Amino acid sequence: MTSFSKLAIAVKSAVVLGAVAHTGASWAAEEGGQNQEVERIQVTGSKIKRIGELSPTPVTVISGDNLVDAGITNVADLLSEMPNSTVGLSPETTNNSVFANGLNNTDLRGLGTERTLVLVNGRRFVAGAPGSSAVDLNNIATSMIARVEISTGGASAVYGSDAVAGVVNIITKKSFDGLEIDASTSQPTQDGGESYYTSLTFGDEGENSSFIANITYTKNEQLRGDQRDFIRNGVISLDHPDNVDNEDGIPGRTTLDREGSTSLFIYSKNGDFFANDGGHYAFGDDGSIRPFAAEGFLPASSTPGSRNTQYYTGEGDGYSFLEHKYVRTPLERLNASINVNYDLAEDHSMAFEMTYSNTSAYGESSPAFFYLGGNSTDNAFFDDQTKQFFADQGMDTFNAYYLADLFGHRQYDQKRSLIRGALSFEGIINDDWSYDAYITKGHVQSDTTWYGELFEQRFRDAIDAVEIDGNIVCAERNADGEVIGAKAGCSPLNIWGKGLASQEALDYVGTDATRRASIDQTVIAGTVSGYMFELPAGPLAAAFSAEYREEKSSTLPDPAMREGLIFNNQSDALKGEFDVTELAAEFSVPVVVDTFFADEVYFELAYRYMDYSSTGTDNAWKVGFNYVLNDELRFRINRSKSVRAPSISELYQPAAQTFASFDDPCEQGEIDNAGEYRENIERNCRAAGIPEGWAPSNLWKSTNHPGFVVGNTELDNETANDWTIGFIYTPEFVEDLSITVDYWEFDIEEMIVSPEALTVVNGCYEFESLDNPYCDLIERNPETLEIDNFYQKPVNAATSFIAGTDVEINYGLDTSFGQFNFRLVSTYLDERTQNNTGKAEDERSYQGEYHRPRWKARFMTNYYWEDLTVALAANYRHATVLDREWTSEDNDYNDVPSYTEWDLTARYQVLDNLEVRGGVLNVFDRTPPRNPVLYDDGEFYDLDGRTLTVGFNYKF
Repeated sequence: MTSFSKLAIAVKSAVVLGAVAHTGASWAAEEGGQNQEVERIQVTGSKIKRIGELSPTPVTVISGDNLVDAGITNVADLLSEMPNSTVGLSPETTNNSVFANGLNNTDLRGLGTERTLVLVNGRRFVAGAPGSSAVDLNNIATSMIARVEISTGGASAVYGSDAVAGVVNIITKKSFDGLEIDASTSQPTQDGGESYYTSLTFGDEGENSSFIANITYTKNEQLRGDQRDFIRNGVISLDHPDNVDNEDGIPGRTTLDREGSTSLFIYSKNGDFFANDGGHYAFGDDGSIRPFAAEGFLPASSTPGSRNTQYYTGEGDGYSFLEHKYVRTPLERLNASINVNYDLAEDHSMAFEMTYSNTSAYGESSPAFFYLGGNSTDNAFFDDQTKQFFADQGMDTFNAYYLADLFGHRQYDQKRSLIRGALSFEGIINDDWSYDAYITKGHVQSDTTWYGELFEQRFRDAIDAVEIDGNIVCAERNADGEVIGAKAGCSPLNIWGKGLASQEALDYVGTDATRRASIDQTVIAGTVSGYMFELPAGPLAAAFSAEYREEKSSTLPDPAMREGLIFNNQSDALKGEFDVTELAAEFSVPVVVDTFFADEVYFELAYRYMDYSSTGTDNAWKVGFNYVLNDELRFRINRSKSVRAPSISELYQPAAQTFASFDDPCEQGEIDNAGEYRENIERNCRAAGIPEGWAPSNLWKSTNHPGFVVGNTELDNETANDWTIGFIYTPEFVEDLSITVDYWEFDIEEMIVSPEALTVVNGCYEFESLDNPYCDLIERNPETLEIDNFYQKPVNAATSFIAGTDVEINYGLDTSFGQFNFRLVSTYLDERTQNNTGKAEDERSYQGEYHRPRWKARFMTNYYWEDLTVALAANYRHATVLDREWTSEDNDYNDVPSYTEWDLTARYQVLDNLEVRGGVLNVFDRTPPRNPVLYDDGEFYDLDGRTLTVGFNYKF
């Protein structure tokens, strides 16, 4: 067998993984009968440097040109369109997320962003949000990306935790010679959602050194709901007026879909209320009372005496969420990168990477809103006519719905900065062995500022205005509600009109709030790779790795937030860290070569040992079998165990008080009506010391119960067992055609979930015994036996199973009028089940629902003719349903149609150093389905509409 040092052809410069990651063409040749030295390469999914072998696990590749052709300025946008991936956090999904506005994560297989590992040049990248492990792709400049390799299955044994669903490995450009300016803009045909992109790249390639540097600025403008006609004219679900019961053949809910049907809500900006005469009234701008202006209230629920607080005229005294609805938050990015390579000596080199990123995002939600009960009708700010109105109604107090518009919308301003450095060394030890060692350090600073906030208790104190000695003051009341004086330091606030509040009162109640947060990551790792010894079928290749990683996160909300004084934004400080030491070994074992039944047969083996300071020791492994029948057909099978260690927030989230309403399952009346779990509940309650016939006090039953949302330091690692079985077919009778099919499945055990209060309380007693994940989350008073506290801690209680098939077809066609390349990447989801409690009855299937379509596909056609390149791409989502457990009695809008969006772009080399490009995205102006759940959904559908994009690239 020819050894490494005797193989021919230098392959490194010829690696174009976009064409070979699936087909894996073998690079070995001889020239003039003389063997020449060849350099081994490494592909995602393995740390063994190989000579032209196929990737042992499925790898999908997106080239840098693919990003340009798609009009993409953020790699997250293209990853979200790949069938094997879905959206994590994004500007389309985070407007109301106080700390997450503008983050961009990817989510392989839809298993969660924390189960997708993102690497840069094969190395871990610092997370984007404190307490999380998910990488913010905003921090990686698109102009620096050479290609993106997506590998699924078996990656944990090679890369460690978080790679349960797979790995996204972003390969950056290593060098550049000259100066390049690139700029583009995208303009939707309707206002809103514009984007601007400018990039400057420069570098130099010397004899022993090279470098590339880049500065990129990107600005994505906000897209508001009121800027799209299909959102302004919303689709509302409402109770069906003809429905009687669940057996009449009439759905319980139906839709209202017509122009002007955007819903509004009571919670008037000046306050509104229902009087004793049954009428609905509002305060006018001058403080007077008049009938509430609204028509077309939606029918109330079936609860007797209930009122619906939603209507649909588009005008009136209430509040429309379109006033603050960002369907995409604005995002501004500045990225700076430099990669330096230096040859220390023959066959030994050093590389240095530095990344700086500064991002700014912005979100909005409604003004603070209140249900204000027991307001005195003798408020000092009311005029005589207002007081007379209440007197005529016989009302001493009134309950009001109020939207605190005088403080403005609550606004979330996010400032994030990242700096990351990586120093690496690589080289050849001898003819058969090479090494690679590196250290990376990353730091993220994330600062959030709230505007339009208010001190909730101050607000409630300030609106209780009374007159004492001719002065309007805030009332100090005794336990019986009687006024006993003025509340010290309080400035009375008049909210019952427009422009009636004093600046002193606004300053007393209103405030801004801040939270500072940081993330730190340190990784030190090294790998040696080479050939151990010769076997009859060839050399046994191996890689041995060692890695140490330290992760730290902290948050510091301002004191008012920590004390819970600000409306709806109580938040405690977080400080957590862990470290892990890992050792790994990987082997490629040839078994057969050049026989009548196979060109090649070899095994892939990998094992990783992990020692976490947080969860102790664990391991991951992989066994792969590769069978090359001939030049046309290859088969591969992979079986692996992957792990995910809990994140810092899951482990160390500080306690935050919460309240919930629930019944005690050990109350005798509850036991008597417990249904299928009665036997378990009764046995467990008795084992917990609850006697027969026991019931909690009426006071306990009539109040919300206190509890805490908190991290869990007792969490264990998640475990996933997965299979990949597939083949690659490249028929000789059709030139430039390759077909790749891979069946895959993931079976996750001990999955971490954060249960609701009701799940905690009921779950403790519904299992076979008290030895279950929930009983430790309940505290009972030893004297009264009542539940004093519950804890909503993450627990290792869930299981998840997902299975499907990936199909990729690539075909190239040369003609007399140009070259065509066709590529179809598709995924069929066969099964997706999850059980969040561990009880068999709670397992639920999700495949075929709108967030888990059966089929997803991306089709790409590229046409090349001289200096012209044209790209046509289509993204397809199969028809779905909202809910697999739907019945015809539920609603009449469960079906969701299929969705296809087409993009057409082109590039033309005008001069040797000037390229211009343009195109139309969403050519046919496809909008989301007219469905009350999805009509404004930017997670799965395009909200920009038809968009024009133009740009240029100039090289000096």
